[in-house]
Amino acid sequence: MNGTLLGIDAGTSNVKICAFGQDGTLRARASRPVSLATPRPRWAELDLDRYWEAVTDALREVIPRSGPVMGIGIATTCPLTVLLDEAGRPLRPGIPFLDTRATADVAVIGEAAGGPEAFFRLTGNRLSPSTCSAGTVRWVIREEPRVWARTARIGFLNSFLAARLTGNVAADWTQASYSGLFRLESANGWDGELVRIAGIPERVLPPVLRPFDRVGGVTPEVAASTGLRTGTPVAIGAADTAAAAFALGIEAGGECFESSGTSGVITFCLDRPDFDDTFLNRCHVVPGRWLAHGAMSAPGAALAWLREKVWPDLSAPADLERLAAASEPGARGLVFLPYMAGERSPIWDPAANGAWIGLRLDTTRADMARAVYEATAYGLRQILERGVERWGYRPEAMLCVGGGTRSALWLQIKADVMGIVCRAAELPDAAALGAAMLGGIAAGVYSGIDDPDLPKLRAGGQEIRPGPAERRQAYERTFAVYRTLYPALRHAMHMLAQ
Repeated sequence: MNGTLLGIDAGTSNVKICAFGQDGTLRARASRPVSLATPRPRWAELDLDRYWEAVTDALREVIPRSGPVMGIGIATTCPLTVLLDEAGRPLRPGIPFLDTRATADVAVIGEAAGGPEAFFRLTGNRLSPSTCSAGTVRWVIREEPRVWARTARIGFLNSFLAARLTGNVAADWTQASYSGLFRLESANGWDGELVRIAGIPERVLPPVLRPFDRVGGVTPEVAASTGLRTGTPVAIGAADTAAAAFALGIEAGGECFESSGTSGVITFCLDRPDFDDTFLNRCHVVPGRWLAHGAMSAPGAALAWLREKVWPDLSAPADLERLAAASEPGARGLVFLPYMAGERSPIWDPAANGAWIGLRLDTTRADMARAVYEATAYGLRQILERGVERWGYRPEAMLCVGGGTRSALWLQIKADVMGIVCRAAELPDAAALGAAMLGGIAAGVYSGIDDPDLPKLRAGGQEIRPGPAERRQAYERTFAVYRTLYPALRHAMHMLAQ
């Protein structure tokens, strides 16, 4: 049996450790739930010490079943801003992309850059808390001076995990793309002009590595607590969607895929830095390629919210799916706006919030649940249509990855609403496989990013085709209403946000 490669897929609702053979065969898998705290409106935080406990607990389950581990790679939700002390320990909870507390600080950075349009020209991304983690750092400088006084390094979730695994802190170019301190076109480390504009001291910036670079080896302390071998090479890794794109072999201009988890994303690969400001844009794992993500912030989180906060009697995702299936396409005239943490693509409004429209005395829980599933598909359709208009590429089928592929109902709704065949990847853990492959490159198992022996995922799960015309027409009628609701309610949403 050849050696094993570990992929860490670190999200905001769970952390997964997957062990793969060099041919991409899954050998072992463990998952642990994690949870975000929401201490104030529009805030979200992740307890990093508890997160590390979840990682080590999952590692202890996987290692005995995996065989000798040759390399480790990291894929994480992005951006999630961390502040670390001299020992690489977290000084406060991590702040994920769902958090919008730094909106005013981001605006100050944008003004210093010459305005939102100038910021987009400089960074390749529009001005927002989720594409300018420097704004979050400025918030800490202003609001938590004692934390800032002890800060030795800032970074992202993979920076923290690398620090715990190896003792070394670094960032990678897929995550630095959302810092507001990095130029996507050149991918040449932190940009001096942008660092000056943001007012972030250079001393706290970690080195920016390629996703497949070795950040260090597993420390004796971690080896003793997990069963890993001391010195096992660790790649700094990448953002989860970028790692998934790598595992799927998405490398040619115009190729795209859909991923669903806490957020919902349609990703287009670009062979030139031709960015659109309704997308989140970043460097790909593959040099000379870029990824444009049409990213909804919280569709999966909205489903979790229904189960955990509204109907806690529905203990499992399958319970919610069965409930939603009892309604009908169009949710009997009920429409949901899925902006539970503001929204990124396609409206880009941190003050947006969720709403059900069309509630009646005969509305059922099934209607309400189905409307949330359908809202995700409506948002993804808006993103797909914008990408087709912008880059002129219309896929014949959509490759789908992530936890959402386990829901046949959700896949069917997406296929019906987008009018496209949805094909589930043969392995839903694409990000974990991409991370493991990056770990293999760092360990020398593969010769480089273009090694022909690198495994690639393809569609191998269920294939869902759009349903009959009558069903699609029901969605068309509801989608027409959905498109009008945000413009009609925007002013009221902003009044509530104040």
